Amino acid sequence: MRCPKSAVTMRNEELLLSNGTANKMNGALDHSDQPDPDAIKMFVGQIPRSWSEKELKELFEPYGAVYQINVLRDRSQNPPQSKGCCFVTFYTRKAALEAQNALHNIKTLPGMHHPIQMKPADSEKSNAVEDRKLFIGMVSKKCNENDIRVMFSPFGQIEECRILRGPDGLSRGCAFVTFSTRAMAQNAIKAMHQSQTMEGCSSPIVVKFADTQKDKEQRRLQQQLAQQMQQLNTATWGNLTGLGGLTPQYLALLQQATSSSNLGAFSGIQQMAGEW
Repeated sequence: MRCPKSAVTMRNEELLLSNGTANKMNGALDHSDQPDPDAIKMFVGQIPRSWSEKELKELFEPYGAVYQINVLRDRSQNPPQSKGCCFVTFYTRKAALEAQNALHNIKTLPGMHHPIQMKPADSEKSNAVEDRKLFIGMVSKKCNENDIRVMFSPFGQIEECRILRGPDGLSRGCAFVTFSTRAMAQNAIKAMHQSQTMEGCSSPIVVKFADTQKDKEQRRLQQQLAQQMQQLNTATWGNLTGLGGLTPQYLALLQQATSSSNLGAFSGIQQMAGEW
């Protein structure tokens, strides 16, 4: 037998119902809660400057409930004018990624000459992305972003796919693919690296983790060291010729810099070279 509701319980339900009705009448979103903890704030470019949040909401809602849209505007103009880009936050991460998969580099809006650009906002980026981002080399120049997505989607959810293009807009034969997890990226490497030779390519496809910022810095340092050594080899300092005449202190600094990417050691080498 069901227990009858108390007067307090019935009164609380009435308040909840009346508050919900008031919120809808005031134009508030049906969702009164916050987005999921792993929701992504997306940056969206290549949108018409005449579009307001209303048109953008109609564009994004087919992919999931929208929590917030913020059109970037030039405040120096009166009234402020749209810059042709915005931020959008869905209630779920899944909705954001589905919108990106359907719109990024695919859909071109009325009056625009280039397709929508949609990716996680800078504030959402972290070093963790480097653990999930792949470099794909030896890609057929006939492939577009959708072709690459089809190739790699069997390994998991793709957050971003981008083909590197030259100033003429033509593919350079390589791409970047970012998965939702590192495990997905590792599975893609195991299955796809050197698995096939694509049309127009001289070697099998290359699939590896993309260079991190640290990798790029280390490569830049090594290039500087190589240039420094070249200068030392070709310079004449009295009786010192080439590397054979370098002091033990200089050689120790050189070894330290090349083995550990030590910028301080490299600075010491430059100072010593300046003294000669």
